[in-house]
Amino acid sequence: MEHEEVMTDLQRLQNENTETSEKVDELANLTVFYRGLHSQVLMEHTQLKEQLAMLRQEKKNRIDDWVLLKHHLEALKLICEDQEEETSDPQTQQQQEFERLEGSLQVLWKQKEMITQEKDLAEKLQHHFEVSQMRSEKLTHELEQATAQDESLLQKELLNQEPPAEPNLWEILDYDALSPYYFISYV
Repeated sequence: MEHEEVMTDLQRLQNENTETSEKVDELANLTVFYRGLHSQVLMEHTQLKEQLAMLRQEKKNRIDDWVLLKHHLEALKLICEDQEEETSDPQTQQQQEFERLEGSLQVLWKQKEMITQEKDLAEKLQHHFEVSQMRSEKLTHELEQATAQDESLLQKELLNQEPPAEPNLWEILDYDALSPYYFISYV
């Protein structure tokens, strides 16, 4: 009976060991998955950062262009005023000046619209970048928690597994039960 109990305990320990190994494999697979996901999020994060930097630079360039055009428009106004004084036909000059100013104004409005669109795009990218960053931090936190839980669970399971006790030869042979036969054989 003791042998059967020992064998049953041994079988139970083997089953527990198999289950623990399967859990460890599953946790290792989850860890690999989360690391891959984390790498992907970091890569997206880097790309968004680069795109945002490019858009900011382009926005700065557009604003510089707009300021330069505004300066040129003011210079053009002065030139037109000077020419108006020199020309004898004021109505024609006013019409020409009006057309030039209107053309310049349309160019400025188009550039302003482009700048506004780029600003909106930059804000959207900034928001997307912040969301990706929060998601990356959340995934990193979850990965760290999962890893810590996995390690804690594995340590608990390993500590709970007691090594099988070595059988005592005297208990197995039980000399008290065999003693009449022992003495008979020597008699």
